[in-house]
Amino acid sequence: MHREPNYIIPPLLDELMKWEKEIKPNVPYLETPTGYFLQFDPADNGGYQSSPVDAIVFANTGMDGTHYSFLTDFGAVTDLSEAPIICVAPMDFGNCTRIVANNISEFFALHFSDHQGLLLNDFDSETRYLQYLKEQEGEKDDEDEEDEEESGGYFSRAKWERERGIARDSALERFGFQPIPDGFAYIQAARQERLNNVILHTSDGLGVAAYGASDAASKKPAPHPWQGKQIPERDAEQLVAYVESAEQSGLFGFIRDCQAQGVDNYEVIRAICARLFELGLPLEARRLEFCMNI
Repeated sequence: MHREPNYIIPPLLDELMKWEKEIKPNVPYLETPTGYFLQFDPADNGGYQSSPVDAIVFANTGMDGTHYSFLTDFGAVTDLSEAPIICVAPMDFGNCTRIVANNISEFFALHFSDHQGLLLNDFDSETRYLQYLKEQEGEKDDEDEEDEEESGGYFSRAKWERERGIARDSALERFGFQPIPDGFAYIQAARQERLNNVILHTSDGLGVAAYGASDAASKKPAPHPWQGKQIPERDAEQLVAYVESAEQSGLFGFIRDCQAQGVDNYEVIRAICARLFELGLPLEARRLEFCMNI
């Protein structure tokens, strides 16, 4: 039986939370110094159907439910400082989950290297990303002109940018984040590294990692019968039978695909939760119960 890790807050996240409280008086115009609402609760994966059950949310954007989480690969990653970082965008249907960094340190290095747009959005090419940056710069110039004309306006882009720079410089000095000049290339490399560790592909793009299941090393794992297809949610009896007898890799892939496809059949979800408890993964089971409102 798998033994559930006792997850503790990564030291960097803990220090960032303390730093935010310290620097907040110096940047009152910013809603939060990092630009995110930081948190840590091992039981919380984000709460959306598309929030992977083996994820632990640590940052929310406050927009459209988008959040960033540690991916534990069903308990295989016990040190969250080393866990891959994913973005979950519940409103980006068909592309809700994606790898954005190899670990939390590199996530914040990207963020404080002014690659927030890459962390928030998914670009299908570098050309599209560069176009996005150009558009953002144009909007910034327009808002700077408005700031000069309407100094008493509701929002001052110039003041916001100035305080954001103060927070960025403070964070770089305090935590020693190494600047990442080419954010697009970094994220592409991180996603390729993830693919190199995947033994089963899933429709959410995350896959099942080689170190994430007990049967992974013994032989080539078998995918669930509906891999790459629509899961027949109405055929609950067949799905439950599979869940109860599936090997771990196939089961984990099935869970990812169920979440990606929004499968919320009560009998199927109950069977998955029961199997997760049986495998010694109670946190994953409880997160799934919460996501599916059962």
